[in-house]
Amino acid sequence: MTGLLQDVRFALRQLRKNPGFMVTATVMLAVAICANSTVLSWIDGTMLHPIPGARNTGDLVSLMRGEPNPSPVPPLSYPDYRDMREQNHSFSGILAYNHDWLSITGGAQPERVYVANVSSNFFDVLGVKPWLGRFFRPEEETRPDAVPLVILSYSLWQNRYAGDPGIVGRSIEIAKHPVTVIGVAPEGFIGAMPGIRQDLWLTLNPIGTNAYRMTHRRANFLNILGRLKPGVTREAANQDLETIMRRIVAAYPDDHLGVNTITLDPMWRSPFGANGYMAATLPILLAIAGVVLVLTCANVATLTLVRFVARRREIAIRQSLGAQRFQLVRQMVLEGMVLAAAAGAAALLLTSWTAKTFALFIPPTSNPIVLNGILDQNVIIGIVALAIAASMLCGAFPAWRSSKVPAAEVLKDEAASISGGSRNRHLLSGLVVVQIALSLALLVCSGLFLQTLRNLAGAYPGFEQEHVLTASVGLNMAGYSNEDAKVIRHKILDRLAALPGVSVASLTDWLPMSFTRKTADAYPQGYAPKPHDSLEVRRADITPRYFETLGIPFVEGRDFTLADDEKAPKVLIIDETTAKHYWPGQDPVGKKLTLWNHTLFTVVGVVRNSKHQFLKEDLEPMVYMSYFQSADNETIFQVKTKGNPAEMAPAVEEAIRGVDRGIPVFDVRTMRETTQMARIFAVMQSTFAGMFAVVALILAATGIYGVVAYRTQLRTHEIGVRIALGASRADVLKLVLLQGLWLTVIGLTLGLALAFALTRLIGDLLYGVSAYDPSTVLGVVVVLGAMSLIACYLPAQRAMRADPVAAIREQ
Repeated sequence: MTGLLQDVRFALRQLRKNPGFMVTATVMLAVAICANSTVLSWIDGTMLHPIPGARNTGDLVSLMRGEPNPSPVPPLSYPDYRDMREQNHSFSGILAYNHDWLSITGGAQPERVYVANVSSNFFDVLGVKPWLGRFFRPEEETRPDAVPLVILSYSLWQNRYAGDPGIVGRSIEIAKHPVTVIGVAPEGFIGAMPGIRQDLWLTLNPIGTNAYRMTHRRANFLNILGRLKPGVTREAANQDLETIMRRIVAAYPDDHLGVNTITLDPMWRSPFGANGYMAATLPILLAIAGVVLVLTCANVATLTLVRFVARRREIAIRQSLGAQRFQLVRQMVLEGMVLAAAAGAAALLLTSWTAKTFALFIPPTSNPIVLNGILDQNVIIGIVALAIAASMLCGAFPAWRSSKVPAAEVLKDEAASISGGSRNRHLLSGLVVVQIALSLALLVCSGLFLQTLRNLAGAYPGFEQEHVLTASVGLNMAGYSNEDAKVIRHKILDRLAALPGVSVASLTDWLPMSFTRKTADAYPQGYAPKPHDSLEVRRADITPRYFETLGIPFVEGRDFTLADDEKAPKVLIIDETTAKHYWPGQDPVGKKLTLWNHTLFTVVGVVRNSKHQFLKEDLEPMVYMSYFQSADNETIFQVKTKGNPAEMAPAVEEAIRGVDRGIPVFDVRTMRETTQMARIFAVMQSTFAGMFAVVALILAATGIYGVVAYRTQLRTHEIGVRIALGASRADVLKLVLLQGLWLTVIGLTLGLALAFALTRLIGDLLYGVSAYDPSTVLGVVVVLGAMSLIACYLPAQRAMRADPVAAIREQ
């Protein structure tokens, strides 16, 4: 132990002799380790702990009807869910939930909150215990005649009710309906929808629910999670549920047309939430961070090897005095470990901040998205492992190579003590080649991601983005009944349409590419479902002139009119995808279609396709219903402006409040802002890759400069002699440049092979650009080549100034 402490003190003394190297190496390693630990913290927070506060989330699975789908639909009706819960043999519990926006209307200020309607076993299956009070009991799951019961989130309890312990048993108002608080969820628990914060939990007989969806098997509105029994695999559980589903389909065939297969996903990949969308992006970011760490280690290893080579005479003297090679290696390795330990500690401090930066990538959205990393023991272990790996790459490897010193030769020949031998020169060259190759691969990937972001920003989603402003209104918060709300909506529409600068105003309950999804089961007359054919369609309630507001043209048929109200025959407008899917080669206008509530609709128009959620998505059937033929629905006003829509925001808000000052107005955004959510992954990829591509470029430049400068310094006497013997300065320039550019050519060649291998892996993440885009590859090669030329020219310029007289005198 005494010897080890002496070696540590010796390592610290050696590092203090060269503070520039110590600070530079520590900072570079700290940044590289922090990049990796930050992504690890994001993975830990979003994928390894998808439901904060839940017990053993690895045993939880989400259930989806149909094949794996990044944009799925709620899989089950309540009767189907009840049968699966009671008949399965694979789960210790299966829970169900649905979610929506509601408002707390009691008190001085109404508050809009995200609410989940849940099965009575919701908290038990998740393994969550109440902070205060209790959770739901089985007999309370469906009580349509009773006062609804509610559970508050810890944050809502603290923020709205000041943490009042007497809240349990109190009656509060939700959407002007009395509900009874029976408990408070534990701190940190945000619900079962990964990445989406919920603040209230009601039973499955929510406020304003019609009895239809609690009794009919066509009303598929429930998201399902299950906890596997010990020893049961997802595959076995999947077969169990499909057996039950086949029995249900056989018993109720008319209610189960189309797809009825079951898919189970682990919670980290659950499509019902925000986390599932990160499953493809985060591993790519981790790979990018890993490349940066390897690059940094190669750069620091180069600097370390140069230091150790410069100390060959010292090492030779110590060997001649009896020091064993392993003792010398241990001392040199400890220098690398000290650097890595300091870098790891700095990375830990940095990660405590950067782990929370995930939210910076998330644009404004109507959903309460909560995506952040966590700094727990998993991440700390990761930082320690990365620091150890860095110490091995930066310290152990160079130490082992440079400790093999022929003592007699070095002590006899001063030049040998400086040059370090051809093996170390080859190793330095190899490290530079690795840096150039990795830099090229990273720069190519970064360029492709930047191209993707540019293409997404300029892509046309099928609707107007630049001159549309939207505003959501909470009429239920203001206490309006359904009948009064209809009158108010008409008044607001008239006021908005009359505003100077507004050309069209309309109303909807859904915005495209807004990270929300509304669906219904559709049963077209005369359509025979194919095997594995889904009858789910996207839907939206809209008013007349909605398509004019968004610039979506009609293919045939007509728009809705004010006469298409609840007293008129039910009508639909569909998009081209729906028409081709259900009635290929036919005129869809006049066709009949029954939706999940057994209501028969007539198609009166067909519009062009537009994107629903993502620019890269496969188009799904979409139906539009008349807003005035629906019951209670969300209220989102849209105006098409003649100028900058953002400048119209104050006037739009004032027009709405001019009808009633008590109406809450929220989420006032341009359509361009709303659609930013569809670009979040491209923004993350391009930002992260671009940032570290710059770092990689700098590392590669410093690496090649350092090695060429070092090797040029070793040949200073030779160059002076060459000049004395008649070599021109151009000859010297050529000699040094070729020395560095040859390494560059090898690095670029290997880098191209690596880049083409990596771009195949990211092909699915690109948009509008080939994984082998020649302009991107050529641009990167030119940039790296120019950088290498500059890095080689600087030491060459110094070499050209070598004094031949001094060189000859030295010889």
